[in-house]
Formats: sequence, C-alpha cells, structure tokens
Amino acid sequence: MATLAPGTERIQSSHKPFKPAFPLWLRHGLRTFLHLAFDASAVSSSYALAYLWRFRSERWVSAFPIPGLTPDWDLYRNMLYVAVPLWLMIFWYSSRLYSNPWISGADRFLKIVKGCLLATVATMATTYIYSRLEYSRMMLILVLPISVILVSLSQAVVLWVDDWVSRHENARPVLLIGGGAVAQVVKDRIRLRHPEAVIHELRDLPPDQDLKRLLAGQPFYEMILFKSALAHERILAAAEICDSQGISFKMLPDLLELRLGEIQMDHSLGLPAYRIQHGSMTRVNFMAKRAFDISFCLLVFLAAGLPWLLAALLIRLDSKGPALYKQKRFGYKGRIFHAYKFRTMVVDAESRIKAVKTLNNHQGAFFKAKDDPRVTRVGRWLRRFSLDEFPQFINVFRGEMSVVGPRPLAVTTGEMEELLREFGETAKKRMNILPGITGLWQVSGRSDVSSEQRFALDMFYIEHWSLGLDLEIILKTVPAMLMAKGAY
Repeated sequence: MATLAPGTERIQSSHKPFKPAFPLWLRHGLRTFLHLAFDASAVSSSYALAYLWRFRSERWVSAFPIPGLTPDWDLYRNMLYVAVPLWLMIFWYSSRLYSNPWISGADRFLKIVKGCLLATVATMATTYIYSRLEYSRMMLILVLPISVILVSLSQAVVLWVDDWVSRHENARPVLLIGGGAVAQVVKDRIRLRHPEAVIHELRDLPPDQDLKRLLAGQPFYEMILFKSALAHERILAAAEICDSQGISFKMLPDLLELRLGEIQMDHSLGLPAYRIQHGSMTRVNFMAKRAFDISFCLLVFLAAGLPWLLAALLIRLDSKGPALYKQKRFGYKGRIFHAYKFRTMVVDAESRIKAVKTLNNHQGAFFKAKDDPRVTRVGRWLRRFSLDEFPQFINVFRGEMSVVGPRPLAVTTGEMEELLREFGETAKKRMNILPGITGLWQVSGRSDVSSEQRFALDMFYIEHWSLGLDLEIILKTVPAMLMAKGAY
C-alpha cells in the first residue's frame, strides 16, 4: 500500500474488496441489450393483446361493432416490422429511457407514459399516411394503456437484473479528496450505482510525489477533488499526475457546498461557465406542473364532493361557526392569499394563539401542539387524517397553491419571521415555488419532523423538483394519511 506524508490522514470505506466478475462495459452493454430486447417484446405483445381486445372480446365487439370484415392478425404482425423499431427509437431519443438507469421509479414511469404516447401517435400517423383505412384506429389506441403496463414491467425486470449484475461487477476503486456535503452526496451515488466499489478518501490533497505513489499503488478508476480553492498550480499538477497514470480526474467546485442543487453549466458565452439557478421554475416546468394540478383537482372534485358535504355538516353540528375557515398565508413570491380549510378549532382560535404558545411541540418556526385546547372534537378527527386540508384544492384550482409543495406559512403566526431568524435569506427560497397541500415532510413523519428537518426537506424539493417527484409524494401521501402518524 502506498505511503503518505506524515500528518496526512487516510479514511477508507467499509466496502470489502472482491473478486472481479463483470467488467463495467459488459454491465452497460448487457443492460442496453436487455432493454431493447424486452421492450421490443413488450411492444409486440401490446399489439397482440390490443388485437384480441378489439376483435376477439365479445363484450367489446358488441359495444363497438366491427365495420366490415374482421382483419387477420397477419396484417398487424407485418406492421410490427416497422412499428417496433419506431417505438424503440422514440424510447431512446425522446424519452431517454436507456441513458440513465438511476432515475426514480416515478420519473421513469412518466418517461414510459411519454414514450408510449408519442409512439402511439407516431404509429397512427404513419399507418394513416401509407394505408389510410386499412388499420383499426381503435385498436391502435388500445395499444397505449397495454404498452404502458407491459413496458413498465419490462423496464422493472431489466433493472432488477442490472441490480444483480452490479453486485458482481469489477468496479475499480475511487479516490475522493476533500469532504463535506457534496462528498457525501457523491459517495451515496457511487454506492447506489456500484454497490461493490471501494471508496478511498483523503481530507487534503497530498504533495505531488505522495500522490504519484498513492495512485501507482492502487488501480483507481478516477480521482474526484472537492477543494477547488487550492492553488491552480496544485490542481493542474494533480490532473497531470492522474493523466499519466491513466486515471480520470474530476473536480467539483466549493460553491456547491453553499448552493447544492442550484449550480448549472452555462455555455451561452461560448465557454464553460457556472451559473446559479435559483429555485424558481422555468416557464415550461411551471406550465407542466400547473396542468397536472388542474387535472388532479378535477378528479378530486368529482370523487370527494359528497364526503366534503358530510364533513361540513359534522363541523356545523359540533361547534358554532362556519364549516370553512380561511387564513392569510404567504404564497408565491410572498403574495398573500386566503387559504381554505375545514374549521377544526373554535371560532376565536387565532386570537388565543399567545395563550397556547408554550404548548408548541417544535423548537423553531413551525407551531404544532399535540394537546391544543382550541381544537374541536370533529376537528381532531379531521386533523388526524389530514382531511381538514381538502378545501385547499379550491386554492389549487385558483392558481394560489399546488398539489405538492412547501406548506404555505401563516401571516399572523410569525412563522416566516422565525424562519428568517433561523436560516437567513435562504428561507425566502420557500416562496420561489407555489405552496402545496402535501409535501416531502408530510410523507416523512408529518408533525413529528423537526423544524430543521422540515426546512431541509422543503429545500430539497425546490432544488430537485420533477413531475415524477410530485407523483411519488402524492402516492406516499395516501398511506401517510391512513396511518395518521405524527398528525395532530
């Protein structure tokens, strides 16, 4: 093992060396091949099942009679020679299903839906141009829901195989120099992608001769430097040493420690540059999120109309006052709006907040009390299952809130002022996005999550937003509501 200069501390991960099995290139090639083969099979099966659904299902045929003669399967089987490559091309270039295996399951599902939708439209357009009325439009449409299911299963199977291969791959060691939050993120990602990889760490960049001996004594794959504040001469010398040893050299700037998630590469000047991308969404992302919110609201209004009326009636019978309660909240960019909730407290609850401040179960800006005397009997039940928040779908429909996002802070309770005292100007980033009905901390323990953890989860959501993350949070919200853990 290479020796280091005195005083240079070395830390090594607990991962044990192992016998080489699959080289890295073989794992990547195998995963790509299996994706193409399994997805091609899934697409072909989708057309076969859609054919049976449209032309062989008695109930479907009786509901939607077949005009003319029933076409033979050979007509559609021959079409697959063109349709399947077309679908795979769309999956590859438009949906990017094969380029990043480490995205979340929700993001992957949305990419699959996008790819299947585009491929279905492209196939219908192609058959219409070249064969007009020869192919059944209805059958080609039925392919869409079937393909979403089968391609999702196909992708899941391949990723399961890839996960097994990852535990038997010949992953060469990685050297990390420097520490901090970014280094921890990098380690987590390396271990997620290559579970058997050995990670070596140094706190400081050793002198050139020590670095040469260290790199010569270990078959490192790459070296990652997290100390960009070092003298340029030392960084360039380290890069040259890595190059001479055939080792990849990467460097992450110290600025990432302060603005993790906000640093973006900018090529607008004709040169690589860093730019700070604050938490505000782009116009396209905002429109996509807004379209999702409106669609989700309409579904909720249709499904929850009668339960809402029942809840309102119980509230009126339980205590004096209106069923709905509105409160001034901070919204997008600090704009104040009235957030709607089912009333769960006595009518004069807000004027009595000073009397119950000592009951706060949180250290920090957010006020929550388990035994708040202002809560009514029905209100306690509504809060337990978070049903009091449902009227805020009205705010979502009006564009004042989103389904998913940081909770809107109340204007009169001093929560915003307390956040500013605790976290400084960074606290205002919570308002760079529409506030939400549910969010990351609601599915991570609800009121049992500390004030610091809530703020950290809100920041993570703002910096890593995607439609897939929204979908994942919504799916986790339902069991969190039913379990009622941390709700009061």
